[in-house]
Amino acid sequence: MSPIIARAAIRATRTAGQNRQFSVMRTMRNVARSFEPHPFQRLPNAGTPQKADWSKLVKRSAGQAMIYFPGFGFILGWPYLAKVGLDGRM
Repeated sequence: MSPIIARAAIRATRTAGQNRQFSVMRTMRNVARSFEPHPFQRLPNAGTPQKADWSKLVKRSAGQAMIYFPGFGFILGWPYLAKVGLDGRM
């Protein structure tokens, strides 16, 4: 028997004997937790929110525009560039 199958068999026999008891309190606690807002939905109480870093956002957007617009022009303009470059000599 391979070690992987043996280990799986051992785990299966261990978990079969360790059935958890049904707990009303555990179920009620889980229901109460489901009504609790997610941590990302909570408003911070301890501190003030961090201000936006506009210079970083502008630099990132400008860097993306420097790549996007020339690339977009090349992708849409390659037929015209081919026409001008080949000048009907094909």
